[in-house]
Amino acid sequence: MATLQKRKSRGHNYWSIVESRRVNGKPRPVILEYLGTAEQLLKRLTEGIPKKVRSYSHGAIAVMLGIAEELQIVETINKHIKKKQLRDDFTVGGSLLVAAIGRICHPTSKRNWYQGCAKQTSLSYLIKMSLSKLDSQHFWDQMDMLPTSAIPLIEEDLVDTIIKKYNLTLDTLLCDTTNFFTYINSANKRCTVAQRGKNKQKRMDLRQFGLFLLVSREDYIPLFHKVYQGNLSDKTIFKEQFTKMITRFKNISGSLEELTLVFDQGNNSKEILKDVIEKTYFVGALSPHHHKLLIHQANQSMSKQMVDGKAMDCYNLRTEIWQLDFTVVVYISEKLRQGQIRGVQQNLNKLFQQLNELKEKISKPTKRGAKRKQEKLSKKIETLIGSHVSKELIDWKLHSKEKDSFLLDFSINDTYYDYLKEQWFGRRILITNRHQWSTEEIILAYWGQSDVEYAFKNMKNPFHLAMRPQYHWTDQKIEVHAFICTIAFLLVMIAYKTAKEKAKFTGCPNTLMEKLSSIRMATFIESPLKKSKGQYKATYCLEDMDDDISILAEAMGLIDTKIRKSKIPFSVYN
Repeated sequence: MATLQKRKSRGHNYWSIVESRRVNGKPRPVILEYLGTAEQLLKRLTEGIPKKVRSYSHGAIAVMLGIAEELQIVETINKHIKKKQLRDDFTVGGSLLVAAIGRICHPTSKRNWYQGCAKQTSLSYLIKMSLSKLDSQHFWDQMDMLPTSAIPLIEEDLVDTIIKKYNLTLDTLLCDTTNFFTYINSANKRCTVAQRGKNKQKRMDLRQFGLFLLVSREDYIPLFHKVYQGNLSDKTIFKEQFTKMITRFKNISGSLEELTLVFDQGNNSKEILKDVIEKTYFVGALSPHHHKLLIHQANQSMSKQMVDGKAMDCYNLRTEIWQLDFTVVVYISEKLRQGQIRGVQQNLNKLFQQLNELKEKISKPTKRGAKRKQEKLSKKIETLIGSHVSKELIDWKLHSKEKDSFLLDFSINDTYYDYLKEQWFGRRILITNRHQWSTEEIILAYWGQSDVEYAFKNMKNPFHLAMRPQYHWTDQKIEVHAFICTIAFLLVMIAYKTAKEKAKFTGCPNTLMEKLSSIRMATFIESPLKKSKGQYKATYCLEDMDDDISILAEAMGLIDTKIRKSKIPFSVYN
């Protein structure tokens, strides 16, 4: 509450508006407005007060702080910090939370966090703390205080809180992996987690780290994550983390009878499935290339089934694979089929261009250098074809001409191409030990897998939630950075769940963040009549909004007579 105080200096009385605020962890009187002498105050009241207006992005910040306060994220993180540290009046948990909010609103480097993100928002006003000193060194020091061994414990506590507060169901959980390339120098020996591997963004020239993520099927809430070395396969990391996942949810729910784990074919192997089938229910996938006989059998016995209101060609049977009892569903995805046809056509265009260039080149004898040999040239052609399409798809012949020149003839094998389009493309093989489930239930459960891929797509969105840029080059920093990004994703998905339930929001999380960020807080600043050293008096309110934004703001609890400040203990350890 602001009060009017008098101060006497050199025989004159001066008035000012003062409010008690916490400075360096202690309450101190802070001058909001210097009013001057009684004569100056009278002139201000009779002649009016000049004003200026400033505007800040407010909606996304306020919603994220509200969710973080409800989940007690700062308190949960600080509980697992052994060495308590305050830096620039922020606890470790407080620093990590504001870093996560920065990833949500405007992903940028830690160095540019204040100027590029926080300064344009209402964050400082809502948490009642100065943010100008929060530079890259601040975040690095605070990240150093969080041991990587504490991250799973913090995550488990948060998941337990989420399940209780939001009645989250654990009937179906979806897991998958992805990787993120970095610019870490190849000569850097301090980093072991960043390794070269098969990058999903085609940056095989850079070191990368992997992220294993488990989300709920209903609202895509992240429930488990793990950073792993970039050169490990999906199967390896799934095998390592499976027991940890099962242990966590057994501790939380006490039983795994209702839980169904959904994962893609990249995580499958005989050993893994044997372990999974003994501990929980699951829905997985198999590669058609490894089970051609099953595809052939399904093609002979397909029948129409209604799946999510659409008729699809499906085949269902219970059989043994790798000496394990599975219910198998084979179905045709028309979207996948059309995509595979387009992919083959694109590869054929590239192949034919290269074959035509080679045909023209070898049609003339060599003038210098080694002479061409038909056997070596044939192997080169086979390798070139195999790098683009199946070798059976192209018919070709190499005819010898004069000296070391050759005539190359090639064409598409139409019979084989028709077979691929009609009998092979679009097929998916699903397996499960949920034998009582219908074909539709199995397919719908597996389709949830795309939601994990959508989560990864969001984490590569450069505008909200991006894992990159990440300017860290040690294992500990990379793991803590990934934890910060996972917290950011958690906050957004809970906000997304709330918006769908309360505001009937139908857009995507990215659209939700754009709409929330458009809710702005206006600051009316009363300028003094004369230049003064005191702070200016400010009045805060929300700017006028369009009807759809206003409905969303009201549903998210942002419409109030007074803008609510956060009660999160950013500067105090409990």
